[in-house]
Amino acid sequence: MSAAPLLANHAVLHTEDVAATEEWLTPVLGRHELSVAATTRPDIRFHSYQLGSLRLSYLSLGASARFELAGARSGYLVLVPLTGNIWLCGTQQMRIAPGLGTVLGPSEPVSARCSADCGQLIVELNQAVLTAHVHSLLHNSSAESPIFEPLMRFDSGSAMSWYESLMFLERRANEAEGAGQEPIHPLVATELERALMTELLVAQPNTYSPALVRSRPSQPVGPVEKAVRLINEYPEVGHTVADLAQAAGVSVRTLEKAFRTRFGLPPCGYLRQVRLKRVRAELTGPGAAEKTVSEVAARWGFSHFGRFAQEYRKKYHENPSETVRRHRAMRGPGTQSFS
Repeated sequence: MSAAPLLANHAVLHTEDVAATEEWLTPVLGRHELSVAATTRPDIRFHSYQLGSLRLSYLSLGASARFELAGARSGYLVLVPLTGNIWLCGTQQMRIAPGLGTVLGPSEPVSARCSADCGQLIVELNQAVLTAHVHSLLHNSSAESPIFEPLMRFDSGSAMSWYESLMFLERRANEAEGAGQEPIHPLVATELERALMTELLVAQPNTYSPALVRSRPSQPVGPVEKAVRLINEYPEVGHTVADLAQAAGVSVRTLEKAFRTRFGLPPCGYLRQVRLKRVRAELTGPGAAEKTVSEVAARWGFSHFGRFAQEYRKKYHENPSETVRRHRAMRGPGTQSFS
């Protein structure tokens, strides 16, 4: 396993400043505290690439360090050390090193200590997107978010295949948008992300492993189902009707007609409805008090805040800010949730 810094073409930070590093890492790790051994001088490198809703990052600190992660993240974290060691204390105590990894759930607080020579890949998977992917695999829209066994071993079988896929994705991401290179097309990014999620669900024991073992490839689905699946799993992507029609294998006119027949909405209208639901779920979910409405709206693909607020008010009969205030009042003052 390579000791060289990965994602080198997507460098975000090279610093000794621990406070600045905390700020840059918050979108990846969620609310956390980082402390570095006082006897060492850090050499912090943080590289990161966003692929759809998946974020792939490389982190090395150049010093012995400790992370305290709160359990209120928006997604799962898969930590894959390439060099050095990471000691973890959460639902289980363990040490991971090259050849091993761990999956941290969104609601799991954990303490992590990294050796000075530790370099790691961090895979962040959006909870809502991964859960929607489980729905599509099992054809069960009521399935809850999966819970994974924490320790991964990459020495054999499907876990080794997942690791190899991860390293392929890192190489592909590192080449993207480099000199003379085009960015990864959104449809290709969608398939790469979906493949990595599927392999993780198959490789790492979780609450849906028995159902996934029993599942068989489904019968071919129609164009509307293909477009709906793409929208439901990746509503934050800037889908156009032409993109959806191409993915569904039909003309734009055929897809629009089919959507209006099925839903009474054009594809873009259906996409906006899905995005509004995701925004509302996040505004009333764990950690909502730490987010702004505009930040959440932008994350789910709304680029024009005024238009978003108008559509939200029409659907839910209240302003987004009223949703936030009402949710805070229901929780009560001083309440904190890590679930």
